[in-house]
Amino acid sequence: MTQTIELNVNGARRVITADPGTPLIYVLRNDLELNAAKFGCGSAHCGACTVMLDDKAVRSCVTPVSAAAKGAV
Repeated sequence: MTQTIELNVNGARRVITADPGTPLIYVLRNDLELNAAKFGCGSAHCGACTVMLDDKAVRSCVTPVSAAAKGAV
């Protein structure tokens, strides 16, 4: 079920509609067209998808977008 989710990305407020369980990398790359994080292994081993979330490094391929809601990416 899709929901409206508010994100703070690079200091800008962004509102998207997505399933809360969608991996953060898909939202960043596909919906927000931010391509710095790369899809690598898809299982949090390689680190290609690492982003900063509330000043912590997280693997965006295994982090649901709901974990980033109202956080700072």
